[in-house]
Amino acid sequence: MKILLLGGSNAGMREGWAFQFQQQASAHEVENRFLGAVGSLYGLLALLKMEREEAASPDVVIFEYCLNDILLFAAGCLRPKLVADTLEAIAACCARRRIRLMFLCLDPRPTASKALRSATRRAHRLYADAATRYATPAIWLDEIFSGSPTAAHYQDENHLTIDASTAVAAAVLSRIGDARVPLAPNAEIRFDYVDATKAQRRGPCELHHIESKVFEGAFIRLNRQSECYWPGNGRLVALMLRSDDRSGEYLIRAPQCVYRKNPRSKMQEIVANLMLLHYVTRAIATDRGVAIAMPDDEAALKRAPEDATLLAVPPTADFLDQTLDIHAAIFWRPRSIARKIAALLRRR
Repeated sequence: MKILLLGGSNAGMREGWAFQFQQQASAHEVENRFLGAVGSLYGLLALLKMEREEAASPDVVIFEYCLNDILLFAAGCLRPKLVADTLEAIAACCARRRIRLMFLCLDPRPTASKALRSATRRAHRLYADAATRYATPAIWLDEIFSGSPTAAHYQDENHLTIDASTAVAAAVLSRIGDARVPLAPNAEIRFDYVDATKAQRRGPCELHHIESKVFEGAFIRLNRQSECYWPGNGRLVALMLRSDDRSGEYLIRAPQCVYRKNPRSKMQEIVANLMLLHYVTRAIATDRGVAIAMPDDEAALKRAPEDATLLAVPPTADFLDQTLDIHAAIFWRPRSIARKIAALLRRR
């Protein structure tokens, strides 16, 4: 059986649950496509990218982004409707390719933080609702550890110990036969994943291929005084970027607004060349796509209002030497009130 693991940094750790699962599931073909510090929206991007590239479908997908969604909720980067629509799109994507799906729902270390506890409850409700609605099994830490996990199961705030990871892997393997093709006849994919090959370039920029341990694909590298246009309809919700020591602030231009955004992240102290899905926190709606621009007027750039970047740090390269590597823009079309009512009626 071909099994695809899609998860966050717990799946990418040297002796994390994905490593342990690969050791335990030696009778199966297991591929680990983890990416840390991103949420379920990246998991959807990965599935849509595989489909677009006509890659062979796995038999089973183990989807482990609940913990990351919790952290993004707590940081104010996510809306519940966006996650609900993302999980619906994941179910629809797997259903149309006849891929069996299972959710693996990890949690951060127990904490006194009200914000984190509230974010955990919110994410749990969304994943539990998706598991029920699409007849997709979910594995919860409470089940694995016979009650709530304790601080002893964690090596830091967000990562399980080796022993806990081994237990998680064993639980996944023991239930791998429960994975099911989602029951999703009315599910929709209300997202546009627009990659760099679809964008129109202007000025000193180039299309090139970047390959790393966690992601590979076509990117546009923009230099100062260049821009690229990304066709799409709906709300711009995320940009897939590669950030390095030359990355600099850029503009997002939509028909009704312009925002400045920083691609640099504190996480680059750990991973210098960082692949990351950057969430857009402002409401940027468009029916004519967006332009991503690298202007050469620093004062004018700074005058634009900012769209906050999680854990942002200032650029370090000289302004005119700064660049931006961008792989994709993701647009979301949330349901209208009328369509929400119609969807509720269909479920009855």
